[in-house]
Amino acid sequence: MLRTFDLILIAAMLVAATVTYKIKYDAEKQIVVINKLKRQIASEKDTITLLRADWSLMTQPGRLQNLVDVYAKELHLQNIDAKQIVQFNEIPERPVDEIEKLISGSDTVMANNAAGTDPMSTGSVKPSRTRQ
Repeated sequence: MLRTFDLILIAAMLVAATVTYKIKYDAEKQIVVINKLKRQIASEKDTITLLRADWSLMTQPGRLQNLVDVYAKELHLQNIDAKQIVQFNEIPERPVDEIEKLISGSDTVMANNAAGTDPMSTGSVKPSRTRQ
């Protein structure tokens, strides 16, 4: 003699148990993902530490001087004279490249477009668009 109310309560209990199980299962999956990310972060930190140590070894002045001594003849290395160091305003300007000429030429085309003329050399005026 189950009443309708008892059946509704049993169904609600089953739904609640299913939802609870699903939430627990999803939380466990997220914990696995978080642990994996933590391991990856730790690995990256270890790699960064190793690379910093390697960099400090590679840039030691004694090691660099030994490399200069070994490869000086092949690289034609010379000492810097004090006369070679100049102020910023003493550096000559770089000559204009072909690409800069093309770019400056495109500036005039854009100026013509802004003025309302057609980029083709017809001299026609573009129709103006009205906003509605």
